[in-house]
Amino acid sequence: MMTVEEAHAGDILRLVRVMDSKLEKDLNRIGLSPGSTFVKFPKQEIERQSVRVRGEKTNVVLGGGMSAKIIVTRADGSKTPLSGMNSKEEGKIEALSGGPKLHETLETLGLKIGDRIKFLRKLPPMEYVAVLDKKRHLHLQEGIASKIWGVTENQEAQFTSARVRKEFKVSKLLGGTRAQRYLTNLGIKPGTSLILIGIEEGKRIGYGPKGHLAIETKDGFHIYLGPVEADSIYVDAV
Repeated sequence: MMTVEEAHAGDILRLVRVMDSKLEKDLNRIGLSPGSTFVKFPKQEIERQSVRVRGEKTNVVLGGGMSAKIIVTRADGSKTPLSGMNSKEEGKIEALSGGPKLHETLETLGLKIGDRIKFLRKLPPMEYVAVLDKKRHLHLQEGIASKIWGVTENQEAQFTSARVRKEFKVSKLLGGTRAQRYLTNLGIKPGTSLILIGIEEGKRIGYGPKGHLAIETKDGFHIYLGPVEADSIYVDAV
């Protein structure tokens, strides 16, 4: 048994008890009680918005953590993380501050160092409601959905480009180790099937200081916890 603060991001956790009685009542009201399961969300994805960009041969969604690690040279010669660009601004991918997984992900998405790129827009927090292997409903935050690569209607694409009610066969998980573990713990891996049901506005509830850490429930709620709250919730790993 451990606290949410101590748990690893990406692991499926089971609620054991909540030491703060007021917080316990609040969590009960949104369906979290002893035995309920949820996932601790990767911290680097909490506050950063996903973005949509256009490359020389592609139009893709990048999670907030990923876009912060792509360094772009603007037309005036100044350099900025991709996440710091403005809508419709253009530049050239100059360097990456991430490791081999980032290089591999961008290659899969059709982007590489030296490519011209256009920043289209930041994306509001949205969730993709999907059915996994025709059995289980999932709620996927847009940045996480963008890390699922597969085939739909005979074309390779991110899950963020899937059409409603069309089968999407997962072929690859993108992103870093934590993002891949998060997806794997949800049951998403190469060979599984997803069917997009719809896209909804993200559901967010906050306790304590903003952006400390977040958990995601099976109903798609993102619950933001401060350090005091996170230390009062005891869980075990499923």
